Amino acid sequence: MSSIPHLIARVRPEFARSEQDKSCHFFPVPSGSSLPETLRAYCGFSIAPGQAEALEGPAGMPCLGCLMAAALSD
Repeated sequence: MSSIPHLIARVRPEFARSEQDKSCHFFPVPSGSSLPETLRAYCGFSIAPGQAEALEGPAGMPCLGCLMAAALSD
């Protein structure tokens, strides 16, 4: 079984509108050479790439839906 690479990110503080925005979400790494207009997390949360803050690991409140989906994708 092959593991799907993912990145962990959240909305940068200046763009956060809600507590969900402040949660860290897991995103499948985009394939291809061009950056998509929005990144869609495993839970369905979407974020514009310029508004994302990449994280080295889970920080703050992780999104439970993303954690479960990321764990099941491996």
